Amino acid sequence: MGKHTYDQMLLCSDALFVVQPRMWRITVAIAGLLCSSTYVSAQPNKELYELQERCGKRAEEFFRREYGPAFSKDRQMFNYENHYSSRLNKCFLQEIADVYEKGKSASTKNMRLFDLNENREYGTFVGGICDGCGPMACLVQDQVCQSESEWRQLLKPFMED
Repeated sequence: MGKHTYDQMLLCSDALFVVQPRMWRITVAIAGLLCSSTYVSAQPNKELYELQERCGKRAEEFFRREYGPAFSKDRQMFNYENHYSSRLNKCFLQEIADVYEKGKSASTKNMRLFDLNENREYGTFVGGICDGCGPMACLVQDQVCQSESEWRQLLKPFMED
């Protein structure tokens, strides 16, 4: 393969290395590191995917248990978002409830943030009671917020990686 008959080949997954004898040991060591690092990096991705899947299933089970299969009742609409945080090693669920009052255009939005692993509430938002007024409640851990946009900013460390 190459112009010299004494060249040797080393195959690692999709990479092919052609090496002259004097560089053989160094190249084998480097190729070995490359091959093993590819395998090692694939393992955490598989594990992360499985943790994300498990979190999604737990969130769906929690939500169905709390609200049933309909996800809406009368003038209330329920929804949720979930996220597995690999940084915190936690499964979070953001519960979202929109309540529409009969004959009024305004609605109330209630949101809560839960850690499903520890069954612990991290935050609460109750807003939209009146046009122009701030939320009745807006808190994530010990941080108070003044609007839904601030609430969403405080959720980012939990709901995004």
